[in-house]
Amino acid sequence: MTSVSTSLANAFKRRTPAEQPTWLILLGIFSIALYAFTRTGFSEIAGVASAIATLTGFWGLFKYGKVVNSHILFRFVWVAIIIQLISWGLSQYVTPEWAESSPKLDKLTRWFVFIPLAWWVAQRKNAIWLIWGSAALGILVSPWVTGEGIPEIIRGLDGERVFFGLRQAQHTSLFFGIILIGFLCFTRTLLTKSKWLAIPLFLAIAYCILIIYINSSRQAWLALLITAFFMTSYFTIKRFNRATGKQKFVTLSLFLAGMLGLSIAITSNDTIVNRVMEEKEALGAIATLDFDDVPYSSFGIRLHSWVAATDFIKAKPIFGWGSNGRSLVMKKTEWLPDDIRKDFGHLHNIYIEMLVNFGIVGLAFYISIWVVMAKSLFKQIRVGKIEKQVGYFFMSFLCFWSIMNCFEAYQNFWTGVFYFTIFMTGIQAKIWRAKYNFKS
Repeated sequence: MTSVSTSLANAFKRRTPAEQPTWLILLGIFSIALYAFTRTGFSEIAGVASAIATLTGFWGLFKYGKVVNSHILFRFVWVAIIIQLISWGLSQYVTPEWAESSPKLDKLTRWFVFIPLAWWVAQRKNAIWLIWGSAALGILVSPWVTGEGIPEIIRGLDGERVFFGLRQAQHTSLFFGIILIGFLCFTRTLLTKSKWLAIPLFLAIAYCILIIYINSSRQAWLALLITAFFMTSYFTIKRFNRATGKQKFVTLSLFLAGMLGLSIAITSNDTIVNRVMEEKEALGAIATLDFDDVPYSSFGIRLHSWVAATDFIKAKPIFGWGSNGRSLVMKKTEWLPDDIRKDFGHLHNIYIEMLVNFGIVGLAFYISIWVVMAKSLFKQIRVGKIEKQVGYFFMSFLCFWSIMNCFEAYQNFWTGVFYFTIFMTGIQAKIWRAKYNFKS
């Protein structure tokens, strides 16, 4: 009996990261890479791989991760559970006829699956590139896996809106937009490894741009343009402050010329202009603040649902209506047309959905995740332990992601949760490697 107790005690005894068995680390990294590659096209395989990666990751953190025991992200998980319980409990008390029968604790907590995954990725120096690369490759081949391949691309070039079976067109543009941003942010990193990567890199970038173009997602075009302007402005200001005399003039001239050339290219493209002008009537009504006359177009449906959501937000501003709040808005708002109430179950905006579901507390919680991650990342970048390119990718991703989520609640669909998880896994792994000096 004593020997059994001793064996159990040794099994659960905390150890250092250096004592982790290599096979367990490789199993964790391989399962994450498999999940990243297969999630879009082979969900059954991805489910098994994700389960293995998550369970072994939690075990690795418990057994060998004593150094991160007090990490703030673990407290985020507990806060997420508490917020969801309070929101559900208040709904049961105030509006029991509309409340769910049991609390759905996965709506917020699933965002933090990246914590155990990041533990494995942090154990090897180049594992982050394997994981991000696997996710990118899984998306890049999706036209031939979940879509119809070349015939569908040709139909897209002929004017048909295509999305290759990746849920909806907006979700396809999210995937390819993020990959495009990643390629651009790490161009220098890739080319320093080998100049021969220039041609495939150029083709991959052109391919992403083509898919986003024929996908015809206006929100992606807008998000990419704003992200490009934001990052270009950042680098221009950075360069301008270091320049002297003529260099300042040249820097500013190149920036203005680039913006002007891009504007001309966009406004002279019939496909883009026609796609934007489909919302001409809606935009005209909004400009005159005549919201009642906004037609139920693609954007009009979104706008009317947001207006409907304001009544629900005012009624329960602190903790919201619970995880079914977004569907309550569409089902219980009587002035919305019947077909809209029947066919649409969410609000196409993560910020409004957070306010409806979990109130101001929920939205503040969501924003605080990004704030904490940004502070941790840029602290390590400032001391030179993480490459600046990772910081550029973080800023670009956040800008693009934030704008895209103004028109679709990606965080509440598997597509958004998937890429959020993969992205945060890499970022947190980088932070842990820098902070705790993993050697391997």
